[in-house]
Amino acid sequence: MFFIWGLVFRLALPNIWNFLVVNEVPKLSDVIIVLSGDPGRAEHGVRLFQLGYANKILLTGNGAPRMRRQAMSLGVTEDHILIEDKSNTTFGNARNSLEIMRTQGFKSAIVVTSPYHTKRASIIFDHFFQGLDLTICSIPYDSFTPDNWWKVKRIAKFVITEYMKLVWHYLFERQSYLVGKRQSVSKQCIGFLS
Repeated sequence: MFFIWGLVFRLALPNIWNFLVVNEVPKLSDVIIVLSGDPGRAEHGVRLFQLGYANKILLTGNGAPRMRRQAMSLGVTEDHILIEDKSNTTFGNARNSLEIMRTQGFKSAIVVTSPYHTKRASIIFDHFFQGLDLTICSIPYDSFTPDNWWKVKRIAKFVITEYMKLVWHYLFERQSYLVGKRQSVSKQCIGFLS
Protein backbone atom coordinates (compact mmCIF):
# COMPACT_ATOMS: atom_id res chain seq x y z
CA MET A 1 0.00 0.00 0.00
CA PHE A 2 2.84 2.39 0.87
CA PHE A 3 4.36 1.76 -2.58
CA ILE A 4 1.10 2.68 -4.32
CA TRP A 5 0.73 5.94 -2.36
CA GLY A 6 4.39 6.75 -3.04
CA LEU A 7 3.86 6.17 -6.76
CA VAL A 8 0.69 8.29 -6.85
CA PHE A 9 2.43 11.05 -4.91
CA ARG A 10 5.48 10.94 -7.23
CA LEU A 11 3.31 11.09 -10.36
CA ALA A 12 1.11 13.90 -9.00
CA LEU A 13 3.86 16.26 -7.83
CA PRO A 14 5.09 17.35 -11.30
CA ASN A 15 1.48 18.10 -12.29
CA ILE A 16 1.06 20.36 -9.27
CA TRP A 17 3.84 22.50 -10.78
CA ASN A 18 2.72 22.09 -14.39
CA PHE A 19 -0.82 23.29 -13.62
CA LEU A 20 0.57 26.65 -12.48
CA VAL A 21 2.78 27.28 -15.53
CA VAL A 22 1.48 29.12 -18.59
CA ASN A 23 4.32 29.90 -20.96
CA GLU A 24 3.28 31.10 -24.39
CA VAL A 25 5.59 31.85 -27.28
CA PRO A 26 6.28 35.60 -27.34
CA LYS A 27 4.98 37.55 -30.32
CA LEU A 28 5.22 41.14 -31.49
CA SER A 29 3.24 43.35 -29.13
CA ASP A 30 2.76 47.00 -28.26
CA VAL A 31 4.21 46.63 -24.76
CA ILE A 32 5.93 44.19 -22.42
CA ILE A 33 4.36 44.28 -18.95
CA VAL A 34 6.75 43.11 -16.23
CA LEU A 35 5.18 42.26 -12.87
CA SER A 36 7.36 43.08 -9.87
CA GLY A 37 8.45 40.22 -7.67
CA ASP A 38 11.23 37.75 -8.25
CA PRO A 39 14.59 38.94 -9.56
CA GLY A 40 14.85 37.88 -13.19
CA ARG A 41 11.46 39.22 -14.24
CA ALA A 42 12.91 42.60 -15.26
CA GLU A 43 15.87 40.91 -16.96
CA HIS A 44 13.57 38.68 -19.02
CA GLY A 45 11.36 41.64 -19.94
CA VAL A 46 14.44 43.54 -21.10
CA ARG A 47 15.63 40.50 -23.06
CA LEU A 48 12.29 40.36 -24.91
CA PHE A 49 12.48 44.13 -25.49
CA GLN A 50 16.01 43.82 -26.90
CA LEU A 51 14.85 40.99 -29.17
CA GLY A 52 12.31 43.44 -30.64
CA TYR A 53 9.04 41.99 -29.30
CA ALA A 54 7.83 45.45 -28.21
CA ASN A 55 8.93 49.06 -28.26
CA LYS A 56 7.85 49.81 -24.66
CA ILE A 57 8.24 48.15 -21.27
CA LEU A 58 5.65 48.72 -18.55
CA LEU A 59 7.10 47.96 -15.11
CA THR A 60 4.36 47.33 -12.55
CA GLY A 61 3.91 47.12 -8.82
CA ASN A 62 5.76 48.48 -5.83
CA GLY A 63 9.04 47.10 -7.23
CA ALA A 64 8.71 49.19 -10.41
CA PRO A 65 11.31 51.84 -9.41
CA ARG A 66 13.90 49.12 -8.69
CA MET A 67 13.08 47.36 -11.97
CA ARG A 68 13.38 50.70 -13.80
CA ARG A 69 16.95 51.14 -12.53
CA GLN A 70 17.69 47.55 -13.50
CA ALA A 71 16.22 47.96 -17.01
CA MET A 72 18.19 51.17 -17.55
CA SER A 73 21.40 49.47 -16.37
CA LEU A 74 20.74 46.82 -19.04
CA GLY A 75 20.49 49.48 -21.76
CA VAL A 76 16.80 50.40 -21.96
CA THR A 77 16.39 54.16 -22.31
CA GLU A 78 13.94 56.22 -20.28
CA ASP A 79 11.70 56.93 -23.28
CA HIS A 80 10.94 53.20 -23.64
CA ILE A 81 9.92 52.69 -20.01
CA LEU A 82 6.46 53.18 -18.48
CA ILE A 83 5.86 52.85 -14.74
CA GLU A 84 2.82 51.66 -12.77
CA ASP A 85 3.83 51.72 -9.12
CA LYS A 86 0.48 52.05 -7.34
CA SER A 87 -0.45 48.36 -7.18
CA ASN A 88 0.77 45.73 -4.76
CA THR A 89 -1.26 42.75 -6.03
CA THR A 90 -1.62 40.97 -9.35
CA PHE A 91 -5.24 42.15 -9.45
CA GLY A 92 -4.05 45.76 -9.07
CA ASN A 93 -1.27 45.22 -11.63
CA ALA A 94 -3.83 44.13 -14.23
CA ARG A 95 -6.38 46.86 -13.45
CA ASN A 96 -3.80 49.67 -13.45
CA SER A 97 -1.91 48.33 -16.47
CA LEU A 98 -5.14 48.31 -18.45
CA GLU A 99 -5.60 52.04 -17.76
CA ILE A 100 -2.08 52.72 -19.05
CA MET A 101 -2.73 50.49 -22.08
CA ARG A 102 -5.85 52.52 -22.90
CA THR A 103 -4.09 55.86 -22.39
CA GLN A 104 -1.23 54.78 -24.66
CA GLY A 105 -3.55 53.24 -27.27
CA PHE A 106 -1.96 49.79 -26.90
CA LYS A 107 -3.86 46.76 -28.21
CA SER A 108 -1.43 43.94 -27.34
CA ALA A 109 0.88 42.99 -24.49
CA ILE A 110 3.31 40.37 -23.29
CA VAL A 111 3.05 39.79 -19.53
CA VAL A 112 6.28 38.60 -17.89
CA THR A 113 6.29 36.90 -14.50
CA SER A 114 7.66 33.89 -12.63
CA PRO A 115 6.59 30.42 -13.81
CA TYR A 116 4.58 29.53 -10.70
CA HIS A 117 2.72 32.87 -10.97
CA THR A 118 1.72 32.64 -14.64
CA LYS A 119 -1.58 30.74 -14.16
CA ARG A 120 -3.07 33.29 -11.76
CA ALA A 121 -1.63 36.21 -13.73
CA SER A 122 -3.16 34.75 -16.89
CA ILE A 123 -6.60 34.40 -15.27
CA ILE A 124 -6.59 37.93 -13.86
CA PHE A 125 -5.11 39.67 -16.91
CA ASP A 126 -7.46 37.76 -19.24
CA HIS A 127 -10.39 39.17 -17.30
CA PHE A 128 -9.21 42.78 -17.46
CA PHE A 129 -7.74 42.63 -20.97
CA GLN A 130 -10.81 41.26 -22.77
CA GLY A 131 -10.61 42.21 -26.44
CA LEU A 132 -6.85 42.84 -26.29
CA ASP A 133 -4.14 40.50 -27.55
CA LEU A 134 -2.38 39.07 -24.49
CA THR A 135 0.61 36.73 -24.26
CA ILE A 136 1.86 35.29 -20.95
CA CYS A 137 5.60 34.54 -20.76
CA SER A 138 7.39 32.92 -17.87
CA ILE A 139 10.91 33.83 -16.94
CA PRO A 140 13.28 30.95 -17.74
CA TYR A 141 13.49 28.22 -15.12
CA ASP A 142 15.47 25.05 -14.65
CA SER A 143 14.03 22.09 -16.54
CA PHE A 144 14.32 19.99 -13.37
CA THR A 145 11.83 22.20 -11.50
CA PRO A 146 8.63 20.30 -12.45
CA ASP A 147 10.14 17.06 -11.17
CA ASN A 148 11.81 18.45 -8.05
CA TRP A 149 10.06 21.67 -7.00
CA TRP A 150 9.08 20.21 -3.62
CA LYS A 151 12.74 19.50 -2.75
CA VAL A 152 13.73 23.18 -2.83
CA LYS A 153 12.16 24.87 0.20
CA ARG A 154 11.95 28.34 -1.37
CA ILE A 155 10.24 27.06 -4.54
CA ALA A 156 7.93 24.75 -2.56
CA LYS A 157 6.85 27.73 -0.47
CA PHE A 158 6.08 29.77 -3.62
CA VAL A 159 4.07 26.93 -5.17
CA ILE A 160 1.99 26.31 -2.05
CA THR A 161 1.42 30.04 -1.57
CA GLU A 162 0.37 30.39 -5.20
CA TYR A 163 -2.31 27.73 -4.78
CA MET A 164 -3.61 29.59 -1.73
CA LYS A 165 -3.67 32.83 -3.76
CA LEU A 166 -5.59 31.08 -6.55
CA VAL A 167 -8.22 30.01 -4.02
CA TRP A 168 -8.30 33.56 -2.62
CA HIS A 169 -8.76 34.95 -6.12
CA TYR A 170 -11.69 32.65 -6.88
CA LEU A 171 -13.37 33.21 -3.52
CA PHE A 172 -12.87 36.96 -3.12
CA GLU A 173 -11.15 38.96 -5.88
CA ARG A 174 -13.10 37.36 -8.70
CA GLN A 175 -16.32 38.10 -6.86
CA SER A 176 -15.51 41.82 -6.89
CA TYR A 177 -15.53 42.02 -10.65
CA LEU A 178 -18.51 39.70 -10.93
CA VAL A 179 -20.40 42.00 -8.55
CA GLY A 180 -19.30 44.93 -10.74
CA LYS A 181 -20.79 43.18 -13.78
CA ARG A 182 -24.03 42.48 -11.91
CA GLN A 183 -24.27 46.12 -10.83
CA SER A 184 -23.63 47.23 -14.40
CA VAL A 185 -26.37 44.92 -15.71
CA SER A 186 -28.73 46.12 -12.95
CA LYS A 187 -28.12 49.76 -13.93
CA GLN A 188 -28.80 48.89 -17.56
CA CYS A 189 -32.06 47.14 -16.58
CA ILE A 190 -33.13 50.07 -14.42
CA GLY A 191 -32.32 52.47 -17.27
CA PHE A 192 -34.31 50.30 -19.65
CA LEU A 193 -37.31 50.18 -17.30
CA SER A 194 -37.40 53.92 -16.62
